[in-house]
Amino acid sequence: MFTDQLTARRSSARELEHAIPVLALDLDSLKCVETKAVNFSDWGCKLVGPGLGVLRHNIALKLEGEDEFQRGRVTGHKTEYVTVVFQRDVKPSSEKRAEPRYPVTVAAKISDLARTMEISCVITDASRSGCRVEGEGLKKLTDDLLVYVDGFDRPVRGQVAWKEDRSAGLRLNWDGAKKIR
Repeated sequence: MFTDQLTARRSSARELEHAIPVLALDLDSLKCVETKAVNFSDWGCKLVGPGLGVLRHNIALKLEGEDEFQRGRVTGHKTEYVTVVFQRDVKPSSEKRAEPRYPVTVAAKISDLARTMEISCVITDASRSGCRVEGEGLKKLTDDLLVYVDGFDRPVRGQVAWKEDRSAGLRLNWDGAKKIR
């Protein structure tokens, strides 16, 4: 246990060496905080530092020395950090997704891979590669999961792309559940 904590502290110290100063703006409350960002990727980053409690869901980040903000969505709050998934640019009349999403209303159940937990939900938009689900308790979802839809012979394997209390975005892997009955 102690060595796990020590390793976590070392990795945090290592991350902070490469931290980038950013201005984080909560788009709903218009509160902002000067903080640092680590673990940047095309998908998102992790914000570290004090005062992150003002950031809720929809945020914008401005890197030091840049002129524009990058939209993001807070996907998790921890004591020491906040995780952020970047929102892709969307044209006014269409999205830049590889596949179009279609509005649907489909009842589904989601479980972890061990099938020890099950959550009822509704799929509200869908494409072949992903969907949005809404329901109670979705913040409890594990990263890898199974999606059961009435009328399907077997579940569809999925991964959480983002999650909130009452909604989540899932990446779907139709081949991943072939062996699961």
